[in-house]
Amino acid sequence: MNRILITGAGSGIGKALAFRLAERGNPLALSGRSADKLGELEGKGHLFPADLTHSGAAEKLLADAVEALGGIDVVVHCAGVGLIKAAADTTDAEFTHVMNVNTRGTFLLAREACRVMAVQKKGLFVTIPGILGKAPMKNASAYVASKYAVTGMMKCFAQEYLRSGLRFSLLHFGGVDTPFWDQISLAVQREKMIPVETAVDHILHVLDTPSHLVLGEIILQPESHQLI
Repeated sequence: MNRILITGAGSGIGKALAFRLAERGNPLALSGRSADKLGELEGKGHLFPADLTHSGAAEKLLADAVEALGGIDVVVHCAGVGLIKAAADTTDAEFTHVMNVNTRGTFLLAREACRVMAVQKKGLFVTIPGILGKAPMKNASAYVASKYAVTGMMKCFAQEYLRSGLRFSLLHFGGVDTPFWDQISLAVQREKMIPVETAVDHILHVLDTPSHLVLGEIILQPESHQLI
């Protein structure tokens, strides 16, 4: 039974995935920035509030998760922030924040997770750059930059750990109907978005892929809003 670390477990895809994996009986380490939101997962796994952009937070999270579970076989990185805003109106502080959370946070987590899993000679690291990690969209330059960076970065990780028994999967979901959109001032038809449970189904498919195979990338988008 895989021992799994989920980041961004306090809401959205990460939270729904935590419930599904807990039902399966997977040993879980669950992390998110909000201790209050993580508290809603009490009994589903070991809870570790953490902000991965803080110095030493990624190292501590992996150490705590390994101690709690006896090792880590899978990391599903769901944490991130969004910003839908015209480039001309995006401040330096906003750009820096998005890059810090989405790109730097992913790098720090992946770096520490791969160090742990490489010693075991096995492991799966799943990230969710989303469709904007593969296709541009107007009024999202900072967000797109952070997600394109994640896509390229994780492909570099895959090359660096090619002979270490590690696998990497990139999930390019289009709009998923999560609380992410509660904070976005953009007119969207949420009923036409990807349901959270559908996104979780695809993550479980990645996790269930035989260990000698790699489901490298998945692209899933609403029919009404395809980006290519």
